[in-house]
Amino acid sequence: MNVNSEQIQFDASVVVAQDQPLTPNGIFEALRHWLGQKNVSKEIILDKSVIVYNNSKTKIILLAKCITYLGNPHPIFKKRIQLPEWYQIFCNNIEKNKPEYDVRFIGIYHYNGNIVFVDFIKDTYMQHGLHNSSAHVYTNDIFQAMTYGVFRKEDKLGNTIVAIRNNKMKQYLDGKMQSQNTLFDLFRQFNFGYPFGEWLYAFDIIRKMHKEKWSQWRQAEWAGWFLEFEFDKFTRENNVQSQMRYIGCSNKHEGDLDFDIRFEESDFYGDLKASDIKKNETPGNDQENLVECIYRYNKFWYVIYEHETKKDSDYGYEATKARNHYIKSVDPSYDKDEMSYHSRMKHSVKFMRMTIIELNKANFRDALKTFNQGKQPDGSARAPKFNINKKTLENDNYVVFRYSYK
Repeated sequence: MNVNSEQIQFDASVVVAQDQPLTPNGIFEALRHWLGQKNVSKEIILDKSVIVYNNSKTKIILLAKCITYLGNPHPIFKKRIQLPEWYQIFCNNIEKNKPEYDVRFIGIYHYNGNIVFVDFIKDTYMQHGLHNSSAHVYTNDIFQAMTYGVFRKEDKLGNTIVAIRNNKMKQYLDGKMQSQNTLFDLFRQFNFGYPFGEWLYAFDIIRKMHKEKWSQWRQAEWAGWFLEFEFDKFTRENNVQSQMRYIGCSNKHEGDLDFDIRFEESDFYGDLKASDIKKNETPGNDQENLVECIYRYNKFWYVIYEHETKKDSDYGYEATKARNHYIKSVDPSYDKDEMSYHSRMKHSVKFMRMTIIELNKANFRDALKTFNQGKQPDGSARAPKFNINKKTLENDNYVVFRYSYK
């Protein structure tokens, strides 16, 4: 008997139960139901019995397999279809001999009548070579399809997968239905203008933030505040605050929760994090507030920007001294000495990649672990916080967007 794994129901809730793969005839009937009975047929092409979808513009060969749990000892949210070796030969021969056909690797997920389709965009799989290998998909990908209709992402290996809710499959294959989340487009635009791949010297950034009247310019954790400064400026200068609005510092409106980003139109929250790329963890938020936020707004985004770091201790604490002298020159009442905060000061950073992980009711329990933050300076206990394990940035059950500087 198969091991139980995560399953998505009609209401997008998650249960742990047995897989319910369709039979070959069940696959055919599901495709006929959602694509139109007259549009779907079985044909013999290049000596293979395949399913073909015909619309007015193209003929699409659907090489369809059931999506099932990968099996022990893999996580119960990890699923796959098998890619037989003959797919590679078949696709190459189609390209040479029958170019009028398009070929898709289609996965079909089924549980208690709920069906979600997945288009494993074949290009990268073909480049790596098919040797009865697996193409992976995750519980959260199916959850996203149930939520948005069409969900596209690039996994950690560079493969593109598109998860499609059943009632959107025909529109998708007809080219009339693209992924709908324009927030990803905004982050692409922001990343394009962000100084990835450049060494940013602490004193230069501190002076820049001061001259542009950023309220947090004197903070010693300058790299994280620079990220928030640039994000805030981007949302204002590009007039996108109706879609995403920086609400950190003093920008909060009445009713805003204590996070960095309010995604207005989509009605949820997120937080910006700048983190040393070599660190295994980065602190998250108060447990109670985060869990309440996820249940109230259905999801939460951690937007994490990772950087390489040069420690100021390796440079004679020049950034520490420059920062303290500069603050003193602006504010004569500043009473810290020139070595204040020297032990944790970053001399310079170079941002290299960013990741968005989505926490929702389907996945957040697995994504975060308790962070023992210790005591407040007065000895009282701090509110318990979650700690973000950086392994989640490689986990495709949580990641919904990636960008790497190349």
